[in-house]
Amino acid sequence: MLTGESDGPPLVAPIPLAALADGALAALRVVAPEADLPSSGALLLGERARLMGLTRQGEVSANGTCRLLKAKGGRIAINIPRSDDLELLPALFKESGANLQTLARHVAERDRDALVAQGRLLGLAISADEDCPPPQDPFAIVPGGGQTAPCKAERPLVIDLSSLWAGPLAGSLLAAAGAVVVKVESPLRPDGARMGHAGFFDLLNAEKRCVALRLTDSQDLQMLHGLIARADIVIESSRPRALQQIGLDARRLAASGKTWLSITAYGRQGEAADWIGFGDDAAIAGGLGRAMERAFGRSMFAGDAIADPLAGITGALAALAVWRSGMGGLIDISLCGVIAHACAHHEATADEIAAWQTLAAADREALFSLRKAAGRARAVGADNGMLHDLIGAQRS
Repeated sequence: MLTGESDGPPLVAPIPLAALADGALAALRVVAPEADLPSSGALLLGERARLMGLTRQGEVSANGTCRLLKAKGGRIAINIPRSDDLELLPALFKESGANLQTLARHVAERDRDALVAQGRLLGLAISADEDCPPPQDPFAIVPGGGQTAPCKAERPLVIDLSSLWAGPLAGSLLAAAGAVVVKVESPLRPDGARMGHAGFFDLLNAEKRCVALRLTDSQDLQMLHGLIARADIVIESSRPRALQQIGLDARRLAASGKTWLSITAYGRQGEAADWIGFGDDAAIAGGLGRAMERAFGRSMFAGDAIADPLAGITGALAALAVWRSGMGGLIDISLCGVIAHACAHHEATADEIAAWQTLAAADREALFSLRKAAGRARAVGADNGMLHDLIGAQRS
């Protein structure tokens, strides 16, 4: 189990995250009864950790990149998965010698809220460890203006502009439901998950066609716009401002009947739209650490970047349901919001947690069998040769 202290017993999460994932996957089966979907949502939540041999580490995330640290006025979660993030630490603390080894000391000397605000300005994945005001729903949908009858096409064309985990998982589930999924990357900056566990990357991307486009090149950018125009569903995980810089207006495209799935750390609204976040720090921002503290007396991480797979399953369900309606629309899902909604509406009582813990300790059942990828994910740009055919093809 991935929840608890590294030197203590495994703990159950006080939020039934596996049950919520199972429920979303069951709903997806209803929307797409012909789909060859994974056996359970719980499997998807722990899949990466099992493949990589990750274990619980309490106040350090399972993958080791995110830390819960005490500042003046409260705790923060700070995630440093990239070498570029390390270079920002001196600017965050205004001390040239700031590094990972001195991180806890520097955080302890500073005000929590000021630190979070400064970190977000710098582009760090940083959040306060507190309960987040929950959204009414795990995602928001702005209806489009498409046809009023349900869509009759059998295989939607999905353009997947996302990277890492949540968006690619949504795309892979749509592929399992019969969609034609085209993964679009920059040849100069491809999906960072390609540098991670190859088997896990294959699980999320093996069934996708892969094209590479340089968005600084006018012809490639025209190709991207052509793909978007042809798409039934678009998946992206970019800040709205970044999309606007390349001429993509998600609201306008969704209003025309496109199904647009946006999965970001904090949603598309207000100043939070520019905040950087990943699965572990976004889960802390959503209140999961505080739920752990109420249950076990100490704020800790629960699971492995748990907001990512939960948002990915939810996103696939929402995207397919909206596309099947024929109306289209903009689906705004945030990693933080999915967790905040779960914490607000599904937190277990002390008696329930004790019962769950007893059941977990006595459980001797074998884990769900790990999935096998359909093959190897294609290389960056492997399918560029079919771009013209894709753009010129007629809808099914």
